[in-house]
Amino acid sequence: MKHLLTFLAFLAISLSVNAQNASVQLIHGIADTNFQTVDIWLFNTKIADNISFREATEYISFPAVIETQLRICDSASTDTLSPLLLFKEQLSVGEKYIMIAAGISDSTASYSHFEPLTFHFASGTRELSDFPGYSDAIFFNAVTDLEAVSISETRELFEELELSLDYGSFSDYNELETSNYRLRLQELGELFPRGEFDAFLSTLNLDDSSIVVLISGFENPELNSDGPSLGIDLVTSSGNVYSLNASSGKVQFLHNSANPELNEIDIYVNEKLELNSLNFISASGYLNFPSGIELEIAITLDSAVSPQEAIYTKSIVIDANTDNIAVLSGLNGSGFFPFQPLNISIKESRTMALNANNCDILFFNGSTDFGISSLKEESIINSDLFINIAYGDFSEYFSLPATNYNVELYRDTELFATNGLNLESYSLSGESITLLSLGFVDTLANSNGQEFGLWFARSTSGKFTKLSNPIGILEQSNLAPKLFPNPSSSMVEVSSSYMIDEVRVYNTHGQLVLNQIMNSKSGRIDVSSLPSGLYNIQFSAADWKQFNKLIIE
Repeated sequence: MKHLLTFLAFLAISLSVNAQNASVQLIHGIADTNFQTVDIWLFNTKIADNISFREATEYISFPAVIETQLRICDSASTDTLSPLLLFKEQLSVGEKYIMIAAGISDSTASYSHFEPLTFHFASGTRELSDFPGYSDAIFFNAVTDLEAVSISETRELFEELELSLDYGSFSDYNELETSNYRLRLQELGELFPRGEFDAFLSTLNLDDSSIVVLISGFENPELNSDGPSLGIDLVTSSGNVYSLNASSGKVQFLHNSANPELNEIDIYVNEKLELNSLNFISASGYLNFPSGIELEIAITLDSAVSPQEAIYTKSIVIDANTDNIAVLSGLNGSGFFPFQPLNISIKESRTMALNANNCDILFFNGSTDFGISSLKEESIINSDLFINIAYGDFSEYFSLPATNYNVELYRDTELFATNGLNLESYSLSGESITLLSLGFVDTLANSNGQEFGLWFARSTSGKFTKLSNPIGILEQSNLAPKLFPNPSSSMVEVSSSYMIDEVRVYNTHGQLVLNQIMNSKSGRIDVSSLPSGLYNIQFSAADWKQFNKLIIE
């Protein structure tokens, strides 16, 4: 806030006592690049010196018994002989006003929408909220290339605050209980929002206050002399201005397209190169993007030089404070059967497990010729992890204790393969991963592309990891560890022809309930503390694992 104002100066101007004045707050909302800093004069007295775009004065006293004359002059001016704008208005005694300067100075300049430069004013304004614990907000649209905008709250109230706020218009006051809000702007008739902004009134200690929510700048700066971008500022009655941060979310990109010609791709978002040379079977880290606006994703060959050479595009909107994965799958060109076109599939995701001892797993069916996928864990918990996931679809998250498993993959209803899902070996405790099917079952019918397999991507950047062969199992029953007695209620005797390093006992939910180091071919396990029921017991050494059933009476 920059202004020069003295009570004595306005006594001289008004030729009256203060009771014959009005109170006015001035706000600089002119995005025209020729008006970045200006002076504002009341008659021949400078009341705002070098006031910048999106700055404001406090409420100041104006004479109300004569016509008010406001002049905007160049910041280097020393008088009012050549004003850039002259505004005249008769004010009412004792009234409070907000006056916002907005518009474009020259209709022939390079601006996409011309709106003449003027002061827009509202009467009956407030310096404090009408009720304690509230923040009274009046909105003003100063965006010349955003003719009408709706304003919604998407964090607390989940409702529309303003249906249609035209350029140059004030809203009525919104009496908001002081909290942390998120404002979403959407141009009328448009599919995608124009942005979200964090209006954290509680954090800013704006309770019991009255604020102007100034929407200013340009929706398309590149069409408006590269002027300031659209933004929202909160202006208090004392002239303090708080610029709101644009809300954001995160996206991780996974390259899962097995088309041999797309071994390396570039990814542009809103024409900005975000990922250069992303390899097949690779993931980016989580990248930050604005929420509540249209994000146009363009996929190009690595040899391309601009997003205009895109082989695939998709527009998305992400929610604030969310993590998302975007999986590129499908094909481009000919020589594939069956053919599935390129597509980016989006799902809200997790960057870590909800339980620090578990690994949270999301499955995506990305193999174009595999069909319906189902996965069953058959070594410990003996249950379905997901069933009937079609090509291009995600499962829901499933959470497993971070040990090693054998999983069975079904193609439609037929068992297709058994793999090791070695969460412990890959130190995935506390992590969240995306498990993907990729490649081709029939490589000859699909341009000799990548052979089918199950792989997983971590939440960090890097190459996918292929699932291993099943965990080694001692198949000869006379060599497998023996349990006696089974069922048991107290002590279990263990004997084996092989050295046993460790014994783990899991309940039917896959939770580790007992862990004992043995380092012997025989030993005893105390199970007296375990409730009655069925358990899975895992014996392990450096190069093998064996699973048995144990019944506790």
